Amino acid sequence: MQEVISQYLHQYVEFKHWSNTHLAALLVSLLAIVFIPIYSKRYLSEQAQYRLGAFIGILIASSLLVWNILVAMSGNYSLQKDLPLQLCRFANLSVVMVMVWRKQWWFELLYFWALAGMLQASITPDLKEDYPHFLYFRYWIGHTGMILALVYAAVVYQMRPQFKHVIKAMIGINVFMLVAAIVNIILDANYFWICNKPPTASILDYLGPWPWYVFFAEFVALANFSLAYVPWLLIDYINKNKKAN
Repeated sequence: MQEVISQYLHQYVEFKHWSNTHLAALLVSLLAIVFIPIYSKRYLSEQAQYRLGAFIGILIASSLLVWNILVAMSGNYSLQKDLPLQLCRFANLSVVMVMVWRKQWWFELLYFWALAGMLQASITPDLKEDYPHFLYFRYWIGHTGMILALVYAAVVYQMRPQFKHVIKAMIGINVFMLVAAIVNIILDANYFWICNKPPTASILDYLGPWPWYVFFAEFVALANFSLAYVPWLLIDYINKNKKAN
């Protein structure tokens, strides 16, 4: 069994950026992000809305857990690579706090983390395995699925962030980076890409060599978090004009 799983995980068609399978994943994700929350809000009962939301959250977290189980069963699990100390993985596990238990505090944190990180990850995927490999589906469930979850929480659960939560998100991401840095030192790892840039193209490629890209990434994160709040400014502006009229 170990050899079979290991062979499956390491035999795949190479994923290519902006290929048909990349574009298809983006299209399906966009349709899901737009229509699932709208359908749930308009046509489902409150109980059904919560069940669907919980399913989305559990699906995202489970996709990461199944991946880790498969890696462990293959005999290739590594503390240096497979702990949930990349921001996307940690968000995948903690999204159940929003979708199952509907914790506003977690929504305020994950909203900025996910929209900033997951959009970037969708445009320049750190993905090697193409369709129909399990890890192809796992990647998109764990990334654009997070965007769906947070849009769903905003539309259906009526959760929303405040601009002051940008500071909260910045503090949280630096605490996360500190923990990842300590683990990197202990395990000689590279969680959160603190020690080296990711092997695939990313925005870090434009931020200079180490350690400067880590420093400048702070400003990129702040800009992305602030930009993620813009839709709420537009919503508030539209609502204010409606009330005035």
